[in-house]
Amino acid sequence: MNDKNTSGDVKDETKDPMAVLEEGLIICKFGRFHIRLLFTTMAAVFASTLVTTTSSYILPMAECDLNMSIMHKGLLNAMPFFGQVGATFFTGFLVDTFGRRIFLVGGNAALFACALVEGSSQNYWMLIAIKLIEGIAMSLSVSAIASMVSEFVHKNIRDRILMLYCSFMSLSLIVAALMSWAVLPQPWHVIIYSGYFELRIWNFYLYICSVWSLIASILYCTIPESPKYLLSHGQEREALNVLCKVYTENTGNSKDSFPIKSLGKSNVFKSTKDMSMKKQLTHALIEVKDLFRAPLFNRLMLFSSLTFVCLLAYSALRLWYPQLSTIIENYKKDHGDTDRFCVMINEYRYNLDINDNITNTDNVTDAKVCIPHLSGSETYVNGIILGLFSLLFMGASGYLVDFLGQKILMFAQLLLCAICSGSLYWTNSSIQTALLISATCGLMQSALSLQQNILIRVFPTTLRTLALSVILMVGRIGSLLGNILFPLMLELGCMGPFLALSVITLCVAGLVYFLPDPNKQNDGAGDK
Repeated sequence: MNDKNTSGDVKDETKDPMAVLEEGLIICKFGRFHIRLLFTTMAAVFASTLVTTTSSYILPMAECDLNMSIMHKGLLNAMPFFGQVGATFFTGFLVDTFGRRIFLVGGNAALFACALVEGSSQNYWMLIAIKLIEGIAMSLSVSAIASMVSEFVHKNIRDRILMLYCSFMSLSLIVAALMSWAVLPQPWHVIIYSGYFELRIWNFYLYICSVWSLIASILYCTIPESPKYLLSHGQEREALNVLCKVYTENTGNSKDSFPIKSLGKSNVFKSTKDMSMKKQLTHALIEVKDLFRAPLFNRLMLFSSLTFVCLLAYSALRLWYPQLSTIIENYKKDHGDTDRFCVMINEYRYNLDINDNITNTDNVTDAKVCIPHLSGSETYVNGIILGLFSLLFMGASGYLVDFLGQKILMFAQLLLCAICSGSLYWTNSSIQTALLISATCGLMQSALSLQQNILIRVFPTTLRTLALSVILMVGRIGSLLGNILFPLMLELGCMGPFLALSVITLCVAGLVYFLPDPNKQNDGAGDK
């Protein structure tokens, strides 16, 4: 009997520790802990989405309160991406060095604090400064969300869980539209100190949206650190304890009945638990070098290029969509019917230029002429349609990926994106515009989700969040440029930005061919 136990122990010790941990995750099954983790993840995704989405919904009604031109609006939409670009690389490095949990708790708490200050904004420059800080706070948490959820599930269900995680983004668009619809039409206006501190409806809206970051921060306090992070940093006992807790919560059995007593040969990884911060940073910097060597560096460049172009197109169109929908809705209200897409956009630009000229005059009476183009129910319904389209395409991708493969499906989706965005020129009704823009955004988001699933599987655990952060940083630069270039191109001509989106999406579809296959080209990566 002792011989059998001894041989079993020897067998365990000779196994790769990550392989033993993967077996442990399979034994833990999928249960209550994972449902709690997914709900927490959903709250965090909602919080991060609202950071970039709230601006697009308050643009129509706050344009007079904050005296915004079309370029001011583009800069406000882009400001969270400024913050993320400057901080994402460093936060990704820190998340891989010091753990996922501390940044998920702290990052969401910082988002909540920023949202409260943002909701108290009294002028454009205060709002834009807080949006910048909010983007930095967002980068603390967003790079760790995907790593955290993927490292708690076993490989047999990981792809499906990651697709579910990606669907939270689509669901967040629906929630954002519903929250906007419920709050923004309200006539709330509280004057606390006339001329200095007044709370309009969009201030209350920003306060209410902060609830998701508060929920996420509180719930992440109840989630333990990722066992794969702990094991990859030499904390074998702590990783095993986490597995036992997950096993107990999912199965109801005591932790003593967990069959794995060791995660493999001790000291396979050098523990960072007792290292000083300086030594941990030095240790992490040594590991970072591997990210800039073949084949990981080639993959990093490829994923970064594809993400840059996709987010340039996706973010610009998604964040300007509520404003475009409001323009069409007000045109229909004023004229009794819709017209060609570009006719409606051009009239709005003309009226906005007139308002700018009036505002810049010395006549105080005329300066009060500014009348905001408020969003109606159609704009919020269109936001819900966009989210539903994204969910539909996400679900279809989850079904079709097994038959077509990730790369072929991504190519088809990007090709359809190019067709939909280019077809906007010929639309002459609000429903046609809504369907084409929703389809473009939904297909693009689905393609980005497929890409992220590949990305997480082809980078090693110790570099996964850093690689994701670098790619996100490059992608945020694309989002930033998209939101600045979009109004500039609108000033030059209506169809310029939409044709440009179509062309660059068509071009980037060719990069899909060079993406690695995670089932074949996973050497030196994945969960090793």
